[in-house]
Amino acid sequence: MIDPNDFAPILRMGITIDEEIFIAKKIANLLKGERGKILDYACGNCLIPIFLSLSLNNEIYATDDWKQFDKKKAEELISKYRSNVRLFYGLEKTPFPDSYFDLIYSVLYFYNLKRDRVKNHVQEINRILKSKGKFLVVDIISVRGKVKKELEEIQYSLSNYEEANGLFFSLWQKS
Repeated sequence: MIDPNDFAPILRMGITIDEEIFIAKKIANLLKGERGKILDYACGNCLIPIFLSLSLNNEIYATDDWKQFDKKKAEELISKYRSNVRLFYGLEKTPFPDSYFDLIYSVLYFYNLKRDRVKNHVQEINRILKSKGKFLVVDIISVRGKVKKELEEIQYSLSNYEEANGLFFSLWQKS
């Protein structure tokens, strides 16, 4: 399905391509049956949105600041795999209207941020996520409290939590 040799690791993620594929498979299992508009927030090399688009047979929106990975290379990979991924620019301020997405996920992004920046990103995610929408956070276990605090402050409830390979997968429901 996905050729690991097509993708370059992203420094900010700090993981191998094999680990990224493991995460993509785990997310695909967690999101089975999810429909609607899905956003990859801080998509990096686009391996995960490409994998999910193919696995879930769903369009995936993906946004990043494109500082760690060339957007043109991502577009080439999307085309090569004939995946249904749409790329956008922006993180703390995305180009999407309020209440646009049914589900947003972010992989290994929040551990790079200081608490005030986490708060800004969570507020932006909250803005573009529909009421009753879901937000899946995949990150290193040591930052779960930082993200949890911000989400609970804006009335998100935890609907699923799992740990694997030093990562947490927490699925939150917006009130």
